[in-house]
Amino acid sequence: MLSVFTVYVPENSGLARFNYIAASLFENSAKLVTTRAERIPQLVESGGGYGWIGNDLWLNYACVASYSNVKVERFFPWPDTIKPRLCLLKPEETKSINDLYWRGCEVAVPIKYANLALTYLQRMLPRSRSKFFAGGVEKQIRKGNADLAIDIVYSGRTIHEQKLSIEDTIFAEAGLVLLTKD
Repeated sequence: MLSVFTVYVPENSGLARFNYIAASLFENSAKLVTTRAERIPQLVESGGGYGWIGNDLWLNYACVASYSNVKVERFFPWPDTIKPRLCLLKPEETKSINDLYWRGCEVAVPIKYANLALTYLQRMLPRSRSKFFAGGVEKQIRKGNADLAIDIVYSGRTIHEQKLSIEDTIFAEAGLVLLTKD
């Protein structure tokens, strides 16, 4: 008799295009369940099975879930030549963020990277105040809602449109991971 495993795969467009890799690992023995990628570690934690997500989202979960019995079964290098990275962004016209360091600043943060972002900000900009957004994070600077932003940079198109530049790279270990419960 053939065992069927549940494999949680992302519906997020940036990751979903690689779901075929996860499907190929299990051939016909996997039931693929799509959901938001940021939910996948928690689903594996609570229900078992396997999870397929970006390494960045896994580490975002793992940095506060050190008690977790979810582990990386297998790591896959990012399949594209251009690799996404989580960056601290500033307006192009801002030469230095040193004055923001001392007076404090408001930083737009994507909810799905809250843990990685807060860990970074506590270390690098301890006087900053975080403002969380579900999307359009880079646009918050030009809307006047933040001084800086943290977000994924892939092609660079959006930061170019918003006249932003990369101040620092927070996370650049792009890859995909297959998770399982210990």
